[in-house]
Amino acid sequence: MATCQSAVSSNRRVSHIWRAALALIALSLLAACSPRGPVVQSSPSPSHAQVSIPVASGPATTATSTFDPTHVAAILLPAVGEVLVTTANGHAIGSGFVSAHQGGASYMVTNNHVVEGQVKVVVLMPDGRHFVATVQGTDPLQDIAVLSIDDGTLPVAQFGDSTKLVVGQPVVAIGSPFANQSTVTSGIISALHRTIQTTAGNGTPAESLPDVLQTDAAINPGNSGGPLADADGNVVGVNTAASSSATRIGFAIPSLIAKRIATDLIAGRKPGHPYMGVCYQSEADALAAGKTMDGYGVLVTKAVPGTPSSTAGLQANDVIEQVDRVDLNNGQTLGGVIQLHSPGDTVELTVLRSGTKKILKLKLGERPTGNTNSCAP
Repeated sequence: MATCQSAVSSNRRVSHIWRAALALIALSLLAACSPRGPVVQSSPSPSHAQVSIPVASGPATTATSTFDPTHVAAILLPAVGEVLVTTANGHAIGSGFVSAHQGGASYMVTNNHVVEGQVKVVVLMPDGRHFVATVQGTDPLQDIAVLSIDDGTLPVAQFGDSTKLVVGQPVVAIGSPFANQSTVTSGIISALHRTIQTTAGNGTPAESLPDVLQTDAAINPGNSGGPLADADGNVVGVNTAASSSATRIGFAIPSLIAKRIATDLIAGRKPGHPYMGVCYQSEADALAAGKTMDGYGVLVTKAVPGTPSSTAGLQANDVIEQVDRVDLNNGQTLGGVIQLHSPGDTVELTVLRSGTKKILKLKLGERPTGNTNSCAP
């Protein structure tokens, strides 16, 4: 089975995303790219252009460091709110955390699917204060939304650097599962750079998240949009999904991806989504299909004409081993590297072609709207 890299995606058996009605979503393995394009509901405002979202300067606390969930909860709980959503069809509950202040307002990060179809959004903070929130902007492609709250005094959570995470590192998830506010669960980072694709049913188009963290910290309906934090209380991910077919498997959007999207939404900008236009198979999928493959990485099945991949000179049967000298092995994926970039950035590809290594420069484009590129093998 081949994969089309639109934002970028890879073939994985996947989980499902909790939708706003708190119903479980069935997941399926898809061969084509998600048809959903970037849709942003935000209004440009000059006063928001210079908003700063803090990020911890030091490395993320590793698995060998002292881990105290009580310490994490004390730091982060005051900044985590319960998101109460009224839709035309009923009510939904999710979570969110304050990430920045600007001009007398507080900005809260949550999931797009939590507020999708909203008529009214109310945020309830742990200290009992509650506010009617405005949806500042949404990005369905990365499942991130930002709420604006007319109070600039709410406690702020600090983002950590998700690129410094290691497998086995302890983490804490905070949210409102089943409407139980300020619930804390703990676990570890089970894996990095997973890809999940979902089918929402009822005619709703599929979603694809090309680079997410996997954790065994308990994530349940109502946790969506809440923080996944390291031992220092820094947000390293935004909880977004849990498995319908397995226990203790959840997923979170890496913090640096969430921060990039949230910064654009607060400023009233449409977030960019990097695009290569390459169809490929992971090494595991290629080998399982009986193909021979030199080296390691991903096997290119097609460079879509007129896209950055064909302009850069990628060809079918090329093996992409590295992106910016980052090896595509040991769990690292093409999506995991590309999603940290913006359209217009140039990346360096190390490619194995007929036994010879080549270096190609590829300028990333903007992901096109709609499912325009087929990736049949």
